[in-house]
Amino acid sequence: MSSLIASQSTWMDALLAGLASFALRSTVILLGAWLAAHALRRSSAAIRHLIWTSAIVGVLVLPVIRPIVPAWNVPLLTVNARVEAPAAAPVTTPASALQAASREVAPGSGVTTPKAEAASTAPVAQQASDARVDVATSVGDILLRVSGTSVLATMWLLVVTLLLARLVIANVRVAAWRRSSHPVEDAGWLALLSRLSRRHRIGRPVVLLENEATDVPVTWGVVYPVILLPAGADEWSEDQRVAVLTHELAHVKRFDALTQMMGQLALSLLWFHPLVWLAVRRMRLEREHACDDFVLVAGARASHYADELLGLARRLVRPAAPAAAALAMARRSELEGRLLAILDPAIRRTAVRRARAGALTISAIALAVPVAAFRPAARVQTSAVTPMSANIGASPSPVAWRGVDTPSVAVERLEQRPESLLRVNQSDALSELSRRFADLPMTRLSMSPAHPLPRLAFDTEPKPIDLETLIEVTRATKRMTSDHEKGQLLALIAARYQRSDALRDAYLESVFTMTSDQERSAALIALLDRDSLPLSSVAQVLKSTAMMTSDMNKGRVLKRISPTVFADTAVQRAYMEAIVGITSDMERAAALGSLVKQQPLSQPIQLVVLQSAVIMTSNTEKANLLLLFLDKQGLADDQVRKAFFKTAESLTADSEYRRIMTAVMR
Repeated sequence: MSSLIASQSTWMDALLAGLASFALRSTVILLGAWLAAHALRRSSAAIRHLIWTSAIVGVLVLPVIRPIVPAWNVPLLTVNARVEAPAAAPVTTPASALQAASREVAPGSGVTTPKAEAASTAPVAQQASDARVDVATSVGDILLRVSGTSVLATMWLLVVTLLLARLVIANVRVAAWRRSSHPVEDAGWLALLSRLSRRHRIGRPVVLLENEATDVPVTWGVVYPVILLPAGADEWSEDQRVAVLTHELAHVKRFDALTQMMGQLALSLLWFHPLVWLAVRRMRLEREHACDDFVLVAGARASHYADELLGLARRLVRPAAPAAAALAMARRSELEGRLLAILDPAIRRTAVRRARAGALTISAIALAVPVAAFRPAARVQTSAVTPMSANIGASPSPVAWRGVDTPSVAVERLEQRPESLLRVNQSDALSELSRRFADLPMTRLSMSPAHPLPRLAFDTEPKPIDLETLIEVTRATKRMTSDHEKGQLLALIAARYQRSDALRDAYLESVFTMTSDQERSAALIALLDRDSLPLSSVAQVLKSTAMMTSDMNKGRVLKRISPTVFADTAVQRAYMEAIVGITSDMERAAALGSLVKQQPLSQPIQLVVLQSAVIMTSNTEKANLLLLFLDKQGLADDQVRKAFFKTAESLTADSEYRRIMTAVMR
């Protein structure tokens, strides 16, 4: 029961986090549209309508392109934090799913796993310094934790459902109007419609209907547009007929029914966002102004057209057509502004050419791409580190906005030749200790396909150095503030590395003080290459890896962890903690696959592996991982089997789902 509730909490947390990200990114696009529309307030209404429409298009494509565009990670701030952990703190994981799973009892072991600690949502500095609160094990406490998220997620889903239902009902009403209407057979109306369609180059067939259910002309339909005239339209004068049909054909030519539908969809998804309401309202107003301008440019006199529009509004007794599905020619709430615009001779009334419309739409989508790819991040500048004598404690919760700190590899070239030399700049704080490396020969930077990160290769065998001096230098590197300089010094230390618990602890303490993911991963890989770490040190490496925000650098370290250490349950949990923050489906699948290949995994770890695969968006990566899980772990346990099928149900591609079900039945 507790694992089911925790799984629900994870799903709702992911939903609200994704929704908040969607809203913030939409804000950037809508603010850009507002600024552009304000700057072009003296331009034609058609241009302003196109700006708002392009912004709505950009908002709607955000959820589509965000999973497929490469991440653009940008660190925005640096937080000074003190990282402390109690000496007896157990291995923990920040994921709520892992919290639930870690309370399970391993089958046949008779020993319960340590209780997970709740991941804090406070700022990073406060997370690092404040005492962490243990999560209660009772189902009642878990329900209290889930309730707040559940209410917000349920409220959002309820309002979205109501708004989408309103849209469906509006289309049903319009469809009922069409069925109850009868086609216009008057030769004058049909000839006028044909002539105006040819004049304005409208190739789609337009259906002209008449119905007593409306008091004003109404238009709807994208592929097969319909113009619905009110009863008594046969009595209109020729000028009034021309003005009305020209206005409605302007909606057809401009595909206003489609843009109106897009605005309603955006409003349904982001109903809580005031800028979306503003954008949809401005779209509707500018649309009617643009159609009025279309009529005036076609030759109608402004005063006569204003009188005809006012006359239509006066005859409006019944509610106009549902705005969510149809475009009514006159609405009393918009009448005053439209009449003032029609009678103002200074207003520009030019239409938008197709080339400009396409350019603006492409520009909005082009703006949506970097907005979708943007990943804000926070760097944590630690002033103290976790004592190495302690087990893995509760690590600082990962920052809410993940990013990557990837400074360029600063290599000072001494000679312009393929094997460039690398010189280590000395820090004032370490000048005395660094002199002990004066006899160290020059080194060169080497790259190889097996080691994508820079590694140091010595021209000659380095001279021996006593262990105590090496430990002293390693401990002193914590005082350095430049991650690059610290990384270069740690590379030299790794080259002279000697297996010693004290040296290993000092080395890992120094790595914990680094904020650059690239430098941190290079230092950890250098240690893994030169030492056979005990399980406690492997867990420390995994804890340091979990603090990274770069999927690429994190994946490089995880791939270097020896599979033999996965037999330890505590290391498995620490490994899962490092995987939780990976957003790249490829890196997450590779890391989970390395764990799944080890047999056997405990039931709680199996459940967490499956729950971690649910949020993957790539059907191929998810399906391959499930097939590997089925082959290596099996489905003997009932809870694992249910979690497996639940993960398989999250696949959106039927072909991949069929592949999984076929493998299950073998």
